[in-house]
Amino acid sequence: MSRYPDLVQPAQQVLRANDAGGFTKPGPHQYPHQWNWDSALIALGLSHFDLPRGLAEIRALLSGQWRNGMIPHLVYHRESNHYFPDPGFWQIEENPDAPPVATSGITQPPLLATVVRRIHERTPIPAFVAEVYRPLLAWHRWLHTARDADGTGLACLIHPWESGTGDSPRWLAALANITPTHVPTYQRRDTRHVAAAERPFDDDYDRFIYLIDIFRKQRYNPGALLAHSPFLVQDVLFNSILYRADEDLRSLALELGEGTDEIDSWLEQMRRNFNARFWDEEAGLYFDYDMRAGRPIRVNTAATFLPLYAGLADTYQARRLVEEHLENPDEYAPDDEVRYRLTTTSKREPTWDGRRYWRGPVWIILNWLVAEGLRRYGYDTLAAALTRDSLALIAQSGFREYYDPRDGTGLGSIRFSWSAALALEFLMAS
Repeated sequence: MSRYPDLVQPAQQVLRANDAGGFTKPGPHQYPHQWNWDSALIALGLSHFDLPRGLAEIRALLSGQWRNGMIPHLVYHRESNHYFPDPGFWQIEENPDAPPVATSGITQPPLLATVVRRIHERTPIPAFVAEVYRPLLAWHRWLHTARDADGTGLACLIHPWESGTGDSPRWLAALANITPTHVPTYQRRDTRHVAAAERPFDDDYDRFIYLIDIFRKQRYNPGALLAHSPFLVQDVLFNSILYRADEDLRSLALELGEGTDEIDSWLEQMRRNFNARFWDEEAGLYFDYDMRAGRPIRVNTAATFLPLYAGLADTYQARRLVEEHLENPDEYAPDDEVRYRLTTTSKREPTWDGRRYWRGPVWIILNWLVAEGLRRYGYDTLAAALTRDSLALIAQSGFREYYDPRDGTGLGSIRFSWSAALALEFLMAS
């Protein structure tokens, strides 16, 4: 990676500039609050040059943990008129488990235990591990109980935002089955700093808000949410990240001398059910599962590669994923038009759009997660290609939220924190 050493200082500067005093904003304008999986990656990036600040980032996120264990997708440490939903819209105070700090009422992919373990392995932080272990255990327990709708140990999502990939075409059919009977009055603010052509459509946003209104009426009671949310999906990406995080949480437990029976049972249950639920032998792909419709969501997106990150694919499945799809120029490999990996949706999908949010652009986080998975299965050359493309995009267009895979144009938020953090991870990780 010696071609890009000059990215280290600019990446550090982005994280410093987005420091809001106790937490780091994902971007300077578009995202003024603290997001869950963003902050996990931001802490990982900060750990390379300011470990105390990285640990403070995690503490700030944990300050929003609910009493039932959930770590929300969004913590509002301060007011801002740049983002909707605002803190009051969620009405979390109706739930007795809500924390004293303002938060959203939903969660996000659980990267935090994995990040804590990785930081600890590089620079031992035993006191910090002891401090955060029980909050992390409580979150994982909540995911495996409050979000297990069918006894498989696989976590269910109740809102597309919980996937971290809210505008992905894999949610379109499930959303289309929802007919909003009443959408609360709201005003979008996400197109103030970013072009509307790069953001979700208005009809989808109506459904996002309609779902939140259902959750408010159910007072965020976990059982009621599983019973009444019209969106109920088992997500390959989310469950892959959860399984890997369970493994990392188990490692932390062993270091602390804690018992692992509970975590072992989660891991065993997920191993037993993951491939049976998600793998499609005919397509050679992993598909999400729509619990309400009772069928797989047969949409080909880069989420299909996340079981490599988790180590849940066998060698046969990994080979099919790589040879039939990742290296296929009709789907994910570069071609005459698409220069950069990894388009977030297969180019064969009719909804593919190289500039709209999760419909096609390159996201640095997906490149990082998939590269991690490829290395796990010995595909080091492909992992290196993802890393090179990530750094080349940043060198060309700056630390952007996402990138057009055709020409590398930077899209979404400028000076995006996790793109900076992952650049540091790519460049400085040993």
